Amino acid sequence: MQTGGEDTATSADDAAPDAGDTGADLEGQYQAEAAEFDQAAFDRSVPDEPPETATGVFGYSRYVFLDTGSEIVPTLVEGPRGRQIRCQDVERDCSRNELQALFDSGDELPDYLAMSRDELRDLLDELGETEDAVNRHPTLEAACAAGFQIQSSQNPNMGIHAVNPDGTTEEFDPGRPQMVLYAKDGGEKFSRAEVGDCVDGQWTGESGYESVGAAFTLNITDDHPDAFTGPIDNWHIHYNSCVGSPEEGGSAVAEDPTQFLGDRNACESRGGVFNEIIPVWMVHAYVDRDFDSQGGVFAMFNPSIAPVSDSAEIAERWTEPVEGGIAAPINNFDFGDIRIQAGETVVFSNSDSVPHTVTGGRPGSPETASESGGFDSGVFGTGQSFQHTFDEAGSYPLFCVLHPGMTATVTVE
Repeated sequence: MQTGGEDTATSADDAAPDAGDTGADLEGQYQAEAAEFDQAAFDRSVPDEPPETATGVFGYSRYVFLDTGSEIVPTLVEGPRGRQIRCQDVERDCSRNELQALFDSGDELPDYLAMSRDELRDLLDELGETEDAVNRHPTLEAACAAGFQIQSSQNPNMGIHAVNPDGTTEEFDPGRPQMVLYAKDGGEKFSRAEVGDCVDGQWTGESGYESVGAAFTLNITDDHPDAFTGPIDNWHIHYNSCVGSPEEGGSAVAEDPTQFLGDRNACESRGGVFNEIIPVWMVHAYVDRDFDSQGGVFAMFNPSIAPVSDSAEIAERWTEPVEGGIAAPINNFDFGDIRIQAGETVVFSNSDSVPHTVTGGRPGSPETASESGGFDSGVFGTGQSFQHTFDEAGSYPLFCVLHPGMTATVTVE
């Protein structure tokens, strides 16, 4: 394998393994190194030491760190520690309608759901309760009349967050969401000041906003909530966030979706309130049958809500570019699909709560010696990164020594 590129890693031990190391030798060495890494103490935890670069993708990775220009700060924790059950791949049947169709078919459930039929039945019953609650307030006019309060602009692929006066953060009740989400085509173009509000029970904005789903919040705890039946509801916590700015939303979000996040000065200068942590776990539930989310019923973003798109486009929008390279965040024990041009540099960044490696070759047959074209990151933890330049066209297999089930191929054209 000829790559002719340079490797750079931020890891606990930058010493390269011997060219003669076998897969077993390397795994033993790296398992010992991984044991020395500080792991997240709780599901809600962020690493004690910030990473050196921004990493992660909103709605697609456990951790998201943003670069404010002066520091790297955490902005999101999503899901429990370790491997999560995620359903953002459009090939997976994880939307509200798809889950119902799976159950009704009587067919064996796919392994990726990690649920029994009884569990799926219970989950669908819970989603039905949420759907009923959402349908009781089908428009923003109805929501305002019922005492709802508007909390956001129409976030792209998400909607306006309208706070339900009947919601509670004390305990989980699928029939009492803390918020109902509303959207319409074109509504994502308005800032928070332009979108409208509930004033004396009357909606002051344009008509046409309809309910698209719900959002739940629960008071923050160390461990991930045990709420909806099954493992696919990955709840999240917002760190270093900005709320209440009249400039939030609209073209500002379209041009730079992260500009109101992470930076206290930028937030407060635009009339927002900066929160080092919003002390709740949150999850979205896209239960409206007409806005079925191909990113999954519990996804952070719904591709069928304006601006209509697909999961790949949404992920790209929320992936921070890396200087001098192609971003390849490691999300949920997955390297993703990596396709580049000859001569480009791939920057692998770890968005999981456990260490990984990026090692050339295949499990049992590592190719680590750079002089023979191989590459190896060594062990690197949350928020750390490794980069490698691929100079020649070809297909380059790689894997994680610590988790041999993690494999991928870099396609260089």
